[in-house]
Amino acid sequence: MKHLLKKLALLAIPLVLYLAFFVSFEPNNYFGLRAGAASTAPIARVRAFEENPGDYLLLGDSRLAHFDIDLAAEVSGKSWQNLAFGGASLRETLDLAEYALQQNPEMKELVLGLSFYTLNQSYDTDRMSDLQATLRNPAAYVLNLEYNVNTLTSFVNWTIWARQRLAGTTQDTWAQAQVERETGDWEYPADYTAPDGSLYPVHAKLAQYPATIYPVCQGWQLNQEQFDRLLEFASRCEEKGVEVTVVFPPMADNVLEEVCKPLGIADAMESEVLPRLFAAAEEGGFAVLDYEWTDRPEFEDDRQFFDGFHLDTSYGLPDFTRQLFGRLA
Repeated sequence: MKHLLKKLALLAIPLVLYLAFFVSFEPNNYFGLRAGAASTAPIARVRAFEENPGDYLLLGDSRLAHFDIDLAAEVSGKSWQNLAFGGASLRETLDLAEYALQQNPEMKELVLGLSFYTLNQSYDTDRMSDLQATLRNPAAYVLNLEYNVNTLTSFVNWTIWARQRLAGTTQDTWAQAQVERETGDWEYPADYTAPDGSLYPVHAKLAQYPATIYPVCQGWQLNQEQFDRLLEFASRCEEKGVEVTVVFPPMADNVLEEVCKPLGIADAMESEVLPRLFAAAEEGGFAVLDYEWTDRPEFEDDRQFFDGFHLDTSYGLPDFTRQLFGRLA
């Protein structure tokens, strides 16, 4: 028996070493052992919120996920936490909002991102049950293949950053190096050239974006179930003293002209969805800030948009941050 225990102990050594490696480099700070996460994944943001539930919360998809929270706080005078993440559907945004209110019943303000894209019936992903199960079960987190790949990637990125710091080729801290940037100093004609050699009127990443989302938007129909749920949720929050603001982030002009108008989405939004939303907001006591349709900012698409949906984090997003959070002050 003693020999068997020794053999089992030897076999356990590699597992213990890998577990130590995993805990040290997993980017989501799942175990709360570091000052913050090196990730904007939903599990990282939700775990951070669980550790310190704040009173001012942002939720939505990737267009609300990359705000400079320090700048948002400076402009609005409020300390925001961000639970927005790339690809979040309206269903997932509302599920997260409900979860956040359970964690912090004294919530003061919620900002919910919305868009014609997330209102589409065919865009209705549902990943919250898996996320919540993983949050409750550390073993599920450690054994998850995706999170193990993320950990290995984080380790590789850390070694690259460490070499750069030693060589003096970067002044960024490790935390700064993790900030997701969607920005470009576009060069003409290199960044404006189409596959056939012709030149786009705007940089290629922006010019090609409508074709990327066009197939998803074909046959667009309002997700009536989640839209009704949004209106009910916002009104219920206001009854409980939680301020709710529904925000439509801006889109580039070519998305409007090449996707929304040809597919009839613009007509549906302007004649059906928005009038009902504004009427419900007036009756229910919540706010709507619509930068997608009725109050489109005068941004320079070619300079201030990284692609058709996402503002350039250096040249566009700071301006929108001041505009939006100035309204939320």
